[in-house]
Amino acid sequence: MNLKNFYPTLVLLAAALFFVYDISADLAADEGNLLHVSIESLIFIAIGVVLFHELNNLRKLKVELSDERVKTARLSGELLGVMRNQFLQWGLSPSESEVALLLIKGLSMKEIAGARQVKEKTVRQQATSIYSKSGYAGRHELVAHFIEDLMSDAST
Repeated sequence: MNLKNFYPTLVLLAAALFFVYDISADLAADEGNLLHVSIESLIFIAIGVVLFHELNNLRKLKVELSDERVKTARLSGELLGVMRNQFLQWGLSPSESEVALLLIKGLSMKEIAGARQVKEKTVRQQATSIYSKSGYAGRHELVAHFIEDLMSDAST
């Protein structure tokens, strides 16, 4: 999280510290203006309540963020599992499955060839085989197959 997310809390904390200092200085000066010190004390208490509320909200947001990160990681793993199961149903070889994942991730044929240390022609042949076995015409349809599954699962 960046400082911008903490800005309201920092402002409240600074205001609370100012009022603590001001009230202490007024009491030390023994000016005897009870109304002035009482008003500042009430403002300090109000700021303290709001600060407590903001810190509590911040704590809750951190917990929610942590929970969402766990869910995202779990869903990523589940999606990978769904993809691998689908590759098995299509009868893709292990090499074709690896190429299919890289295609779905958006790597170019050249990048896939470099990552797998094979010729680009080999990757193109594997991609053609993947499209044939899956029944899709190309990368966009292949990706859309899994995106559509995600969208239909999210809406149900």
